[in-house]
Amino acid sequence: MRAFLLDQPASTLDADQLRQFGVLHERLAVAERASELARIKRQHGYKDEDEVSLSTDTPNLEAICAKFDKEHFHSLDEVRFVVEGEGIFDVRDKSDRWVRIFVEEGDLIIIPANTYHRFMLTEMKKIRCARLFLNQDGWTPLYRKALASTT
Repeated sequence: MRAFLLDQPASTLDADQLRQFGVLHERLAVAERASELARIKRQHGYKDEDEVSLSTDTPNLEAICAKFDKEHFHSLDEVRFVVEGEGIFDVRDKSDRWVRIFVEEGDLIIIPANTYHRFMLTEMKKIRCARLFLNQDGWTPLYRKALASTT
């Protein structure tokens, strides 16, 4: 994991600094995936698990990625464990600044519920993640601009 303020790329943030605005990061052994994810589920109360894979072989990749690259939040935590590949999460901190977080194989990231974020693939255009959920009901993305236009 590599993280920094988007407007200050030379500013490196560590896991403790991410935790200050609710984002949790851990390095996990991919070979120990089952036991590590079971531990995370117990610690946080997550019940459901699935896997998502995106690559240049994914049909409609651009349309799928377009759902994630706009600023949004979910009413439940977003939990990703990168099994293969890499990606970019931009997350709003408590001062509403963008923090860019590069994740790669072995990174677990938990973006807390109701936290604005977006996701993009890197130039590699390949990521495979285990996803954990309290339930699937809170997974609908709520887009910032859409919410602003309804008020």
